[in-house]
Amino acid sequence: MDGTNAAVAGGALADLPEVLHGQPGAVLLVRVEDGVVLFANPLAEQLAPGTTLPCPVDEWSRRAGLEGESGDDITDPANGSSPLSRIARGEPVQGERVTAARSSDMSGAREALWVIGLPLSDAPVDELSGLALVALLPLREEELVRDAQDSAERLHSRAVLASDLSFTISDPTQPDNPLVWVNPAFQKVTGYGKGVLGRNCRFLQGPDTDPAAVQRIREALRAGETVTELLLNYRKDGTAFWNEVVISPVHDAQGRVTHFVGVQSDVTLRVQAERERDAALGVARDAKRRLEFLSSVTDRLSEVLDPVAAQDLLPSLVVPDFAEWAFATMLDATGRTRHVRATHASPERAADAERFQELRAGLSEDSISMRVLRGDLGPTLVRVGDDDVERGTTTREVADLLRRLGLGSAVVVPLRARGAVTGSLTLLSGPDRPPFTDDDLATAADLGARAGVALENARLYAQQRTSSETLQRSLLTPPTESPGLSIATRYLPAAEAAQVGGDWYDAFTQPDGSTVVVIGDVMGHDVSAAAAMGQLRTLVRALAYDRSAQPAEVVRRLDGVLEGLGLSTLATAIVLQFEAGDGARRIRWCTAGHLPPVVAEPDGSARLLDGDGIVLGLGSGQRRDQQESVLEPGATLLLYTDGLVERRDRAMDVRLGELREVVASLAGEDVEAVCDELLGRMLPEGSDDDVAIVAVRVGAAGADA
Repeated sequence: MDGTNAAVAGGALADLPEVLHGQPGAVLLVRVEDGVVLFANPLAEQLAPGTTLPCPVDEWSRRAGLEGESGDDITDPANGSSPLSRIARGEPVQGERVTAARSSDMSGAREALWVIGLPLSDAPVDELSGLALVALLPLREEELVRDAQDSAERLHSRAVLASDLSFTISDPTQPDNPLVWVNPAFQKVTGYGKGVLGRNCRFLQGPDTDPAAVQRIREALRAGETVTELLLNYRKDGTAFWNEVVISPVHDAQGRVTHFVGVQSDVTLRVQAERERDAALGVARDAKRRLEFLSSVTDRLSEVLDPVAAQDLLPSLVVPDFAEWAFATMLDATGRTRHVRATHASPERAADAERFQELRAGLSEDSISMRVLRGDLGPTLVRVGDDDVERGTTTREVADLLRRLGLGSAVVVPLRARGAVTGSLTLLSGPDRPPFTDDDLATAADLGARAGVALENARLYAQQRTSSETLQRSLLTPPTESPGLSIATRYLPAAEAAQVGGDWYDAFTQPDGSTVVVIGDVMGHDVSAAAAMGQLRTLVRALAYDRSAQPAEVVRRLDGVLEGLGLSTLATAIVLQFEAGDGARRIRWCTAGHLPPVVAEPDGSARLLDGDGIVLGLGSGQRRDQQESVLEPGATLLLYTDGLVERRDRAMDVRLGELREVVASLAGEDVEAVCDELLGRMLPEGSDDDVAIVAVRVGAAGADA
């Protein structure tokens, strides 16, 4: 083959070792003189079950169910062109495709095999020189092999198909299991020729050969088992290559191991490609883990709407996954350190971390953490040693604390909000962890940016919540005293997951001595809802007080006022009036889309008051019905907003039933206790919505009867 053709063949067939790699094949030693199989390895025995050695090669082929590539019967002795027949005549077969029956496959599928036959006429020992080595290797990529075979046919040389596969035979009956035959491909791959015969093949090993892999090979050979290993071996010129080795024991008719046949392939390019792929996958996995870490920290911080709690939480989110210990430092409006929180991975260092934060870090103005806090430095990665501790601390106690907590490398990143540094996060690797890398610095910088925004959002939320709650509470004045009635009120802001809303209550006396009690809920949650609540509360007061109006009139006039003034507020409400007098009290009420009041009778029973009606804010002309009833002395009336009873996991009628039972059980308590107990029992874990309640007891003048 000329140089051009050789180059083309090399390119077309370079993938053949990839097609065959890592799989043991069936191995036979055939006597050329009469075409008899004398030795077989365990896989060959499995391929032709029930065969007793020695046996003719054609008999072995028949029992293995071998067929040619086109499906022709190659077990017929008359078929002299079959690869095994040619091998039995001492002809080399450099690579042909056949198929074998799968004795255990019920589907009738066949196993594709690659046949290689190598006469051992050049073997230096008589017992091998009259034999031929037959290897039937399982194919992994048939299409790729077919392309290789077609290329070889076009080049009129099939020998290239086996050129990258080196074969060796060793003799375990001799001391140290020496090599007794190698093919030319072995010399091409390793640089060693027939001069190595008589030596154990460990001469291929070198300084970086994995001793564990070598030990596994030794143990397999000692046990007479097939073994496959990937080894870093060394050529004669000292260059290293990755050698994929498959070694199979060959048995004689009595089942004794007489030889070991090795198939070796230089897979350096494949290993390098796999390592490059693994490195790329490793980078991708690292990036994915970092993104997941950042997302997890951000999500956890975003769930906490108390700014102080969020600041306290931040260091614990990076320990121990990212750092051995860490501390967050926050600044006040004047730029002074106002808050330090430290967390350590070891519980034994918890007291030191707590003392460190009590001292407000005690870091000097020249320390990296303080320089980052002042904005003099951006995200910084440094190694921290004893000299740095001495320069960066203000007291001996702080220096000693730092040493006990652990030094190593440190990453300091600013926490920014609205363009200004509001704090810093300092992470330390400790002495027992690898030092931080530039990738760690980039991750920490991203974390600092996200954490700064999350902390600022928590601060702004708390500020808005405080403003809303302050506004709302300022509008919820205590009820006026009413002769013969005891009145108690409560307002409970929503849990941290929600904002302040528009719930309100009111209780006041009309000019004719009647007492008006109101409960309402403006739709929405923010300062606007609280402001709208204030408007409605004022309007209801004015309309009810103006003419000592009864509830239905108040609600009808309120519909008209809201429409006339162009107010788009939507709200539910109940306006309820107690007639002036002593003893039993007549009550009147009008409902506008609100939940029904509860009455606990003196005998311990409880009932819901009737009433219906559309919400406020949908225009004038709405039907407003007024209901009436009489409450006996000692009866308790409860008005409430939906935050008291609404739960996502319970039906409303169930919750109203629970409310009746709780109110009935509190009939003997004073109204202040009724309010407190009611909130505790109905909302043991708080509420996602605001709650307003009014409890009125009949039968007392300014105090409980």
